[in-house]
Amino acid sequence: MAAIGVHLGCTSACVAVYKDGRADVVANDAGDRVTPAVVAYSENEEIVGLAAKQSRIRNISNTVMKVKQILGRRVAAGAAGFNVLRLIHEPSAALLAYGIGQDSPTGKSNILVFKLGGTSLSLSVMEVNSGIYRVLSTNTDDNIGGAHFTETLAQFLASEFQRSFKHDVRGNARAMMKLMNSAEVAKHSLSTLGSANCFLDSLYEGQDFDCNVSRARFELLCSPLFNKCIEAIRELLDQSGFTADDINKVVLCGGSSRIPRLQQLIKDLFPAVELLNSIPPDEVIPIGAAMEAGILIGKENLLVEDSLMIECSAKDILVKGVDESGADRFTVLFPSGTPLPARRQHKLQAPGSISSVCLELYESEGKNSAKEETKFAQVVLQDLDKKENGLRDILAVLTMKRDGSLHVTCTDQETGKCEAITIEVAS
Repeated sequence: MAAIGVHLGCTSACVAVYKDGRADVVANDAGDRVTPAVVAYSENEEIVGLAAKQSRIRNISNTVMKVKQILGRRVAAGAAGFNVLRLIHEPSAALLAYGIGQDSPTGKSNILVFKLGGTSLSLSVMEVNSGIYRVLSTNTDDNIGGAHFTETLAQFLASEFQRSFKHDVRGNARAMMKLMNSAEVAKHSLSTLGSANCFLDSLYEGQDFDCNVSRARFELLCSPLFNKCIEAIRELLDQSGFTADDINKVVLCGGSSRIPRLQQLIKDLFPAVELLNSIPPDEVIPIGAAMEAGILIGKENLLVEDSLMIECSAKDILVKGVDESGADRFTVLFPSGTPLPARRQHKLQAPGSISSVCLELYESEGKNSAKEETKFAQVVLQDLDKKENGLRDILAVLTMKRDGSLHVTCTDQETGKCEAITIEVAS
């Protein structure tokens, strides 16, 4: 059985097949890797893809677009001959495509998924912890998308036509559709070229229109939309309680995220963060979906409705220390959402001149609250031999079980003296 990942967007669709340990995008019968998600009907036939998109100038009333809105209905898949295994969250598919959390499942990181599609901007902050994905915050703006960039450029072309020929074509639906088609082709070209030529045969009353658009002009026209994208990221970070420094990686997906100026603005916002864009942005989600499909068909006795229950720590578990200035310093050992069971080690040092050392444990609700630490346990090593000089090395080993109980062992590395406690429900 083939493992297939399908991304059906509002403006385009893409299909990938998982085989021999990798996912590859499949081209359609015309050789295109991405197909317009458009269906048109005539008296005699049903037309799909690019042909349907191009025919909308003459057949707009019988053309269906934005078919993504019927996602979730098995009849949108039954007609195509697909057996639906699972609908997958788009940001999760993007992380799968880049293998985030899969190659090195240990450790915790925060990933921003920036998806700029044909009709909307979708932002998600994802926590990746021990191979588990968790959505921390999302933000969607339906007023920013590829269609809005195309519309902006088409309006500019209309104004240029009016300046040259003294005719305003903005009220002519047929002429504007021609301009939209030409603007879209130019927009795609400007992602790789410094300029694009727009030539339209008989745009209005027999007048041909020829206009050259530079990338700089396009960027200037769309600058307000680019700024809205960056502002949406800032809002999402504020909503999450994060700063740009808290984000470890940024994943780009959606065809419009390949715009060079927009990528540069994102890099400026996250100067020290890796920007993942090596996969063509409009192919990221189907590749991730195909990888998920490969995982699913690899299971025995697969149930479509299956789910995996994983016990996680409900709160941050921290250990209290003192920094160089003598102020309290808290170190998070078990972040909230850590899959259980889990084990952590923590080393601390104490002056050799004191005969007892106390390890204090605290819990906190994390970033999304007032973040007040509450002490819930302590381990005391007593009757330690004093040392005139140097520091004493203490190793704390903390093991949290699935039921939330926490076992703590503190050992003096030099003498081997040890104390241990068990807290029944730590988180």
